[in-house]
Amino acid sequence: MNEYMDELREFWDDFAENYEQIQQESSFPVAEDLTAFLISEKIFPCQTFLDLAGGTGRYLPSFQQQVEHYILVDISEKMLHYAQNKAADNVLFINQSQATFLAQANTRFDVVFSAMNPALKTSRDLTAFQRISRNWCLLFRTIQEEDTLFSPYEAANPDLLLNQQYKNFLQAEKIPYKIKQFSYKKSEKITREFFQAYFENDFSAAELAKMTEKTFGDAQQENNESRLTFELIYFQVSKAYNESGL
Repeated sequence: MNEYMDELREFWDDFAENYEQIQQESSFPVAEDLTAFLISEKIFPCQTFLDLAGGTGRYLPSFQQQVEHYILVDISEKMLHYAQNKAADNVLFINQSQATFLAQANTRFDVVFSAMNPALKTSRDLTAFQRISRNWCLLFRTIQEEDTLFSPYEAANPDLLLNQQYKNFLQAEKIPYKIKQFSYKKSEKITREFFQAYFENDFSAAELAKMTEKTFGDAQQENNESRLTFELIYFQVSKAYNESGL
């Protein structure tokens, strides 16, 4: 197990710089829109807030203004380095794996949040996740990511289905929940050359020629319409569960 965790930590450390660059290049105001929604639902402001597997702090600049005490946990020290550059004085960083933190946590938080968390998959994970909340649990993921030029030739991302797994668990446990979706669109020009370079290692020359002809015809570039949808699952810990602390 320790060897696996070391490899996982090394993977995210190595990916941290590229991950932060991807986040910075995103033009979608998802953090701001999510913050406004949480305010409208009276979830924000709050006293204590946990950002589990918070990475480089994608939501930190918007969220921290609504929180008295903000705790961000991540397995990667390099991810936390980027997050620290965005933090105010009310933010505490913990460099731990999710499993270790959840097993050792002796504090409960008003709001427990996790976005795009690749380690939050099983019913056991979700049980531990809600156990450390005294009020709200927030699960946030991408559920749709597609475009007109590339998606027809790419395999579906299984992580897009994780929110449905969360819902199945909540329904099985008879835990009422609500959802809110945030959808964004963008359009950009893609050249034949870029399209071919993108797929050159995935298809044979003959296959790629057919794909390019079908997609571009005689044109040197085409408009690529993309759509990205995020979904928030949010629910409150039941009063009985909260009082028992189980």
